[in-house]
Amino acid sequence: MSQIPISFMDLIDRPLVASLATTMNDGTPQVTPVWFSYADGLFYVNAATGRIKDRNLQARPYAALMIVDTSSAYRYIAIRGPIIDFSSPEIGRAHINELSFRYVGNAIYQGSAKEIRVRYTIRPDHISTME
Repeated sequence: MSQIPISFMDLIDRPLVASLATTMNDGTPQVTPVWFSYADGLFYVNAATGRIKDRNLQARPYAALMIVDTSSAYRYIAIRGPIIDFSSPEIGRAHINELSFRYVGNAIYQGSAKEIRVRYTIRPDHISTME
């Protein structure tokens, strides 16, 4: 597993919106903005079941994530790696609540309570940075 350079940890620690790239059935890329979290060398993203990113990650469990510094558009960290875990709905719901607090200060996610949420764990096998 690759290591995050210390000089880029500020991008991980700040509540920046990341771009998540997945692969469609026909092999074309699909990119969407996502909230993320990071712990113990792993990245975590979240989605409701049935959405495009959920279907793509379930079928082709490999992703890329790019986090851009909002004060310098050419400073970023990009990671690629396999999805090594798909969580239970309970963990997915707890994770989206955690992300909601991190990003908007709400302890409970304001989206539909009927959604089934999944937390995806990305193990970064490749990391690139630009300053």
